[in-house]
Amino acid sequence: MAKEKEILNKLEFKITAPSAYRFLESFRRIAPIFEDKEVFFFAQYILEVSLLDITLMRFKPSELAASALILSCKQLKKIDCWTKDMEKFTKYKKSDLANSISEVRQFLVEINPKFISTLKYKFSKTEYMKVANYEFRF
Repeated sequence: MAKEKEILNKLEFKITAPSAYRFLESFRRIAPIFEDKEVFFFAQYILEVSLLDITLMRFKPSELAASALILSCKQLKKIDCWTKDMEKFTKYKKSDLANSISEVRQFLVEINPKFISTLKYKFSKTEYMKVANYEFRF
């Protein structure tokens, strides 16, 4: 691993970590619930609002994406989306995500609506299935 790092540094490659959104997109490929675009867009909305809380950045992007998906399903009263396939693919059991789910949920229900007016505007558009019209009630 050290040699690979040295080579990349020599070649001046810029390496970035995948964002929570990229993990959400990956989850979309394996989770049947994502055939429902509303679930995906609401999870995306949750992720974007979560970016406003720096303390949530202590969680891995994959944990935040998983938490957003679980909260989206709960909010929209869809089936439990955290299936055995999701556990196998992500290596997370729902119990492993309890802390991140709880903290994301808490931030969402307590955030001042004035701070998310731009995100609310974006996700109130038809192409996002107007998911911002839902209140955060998990």
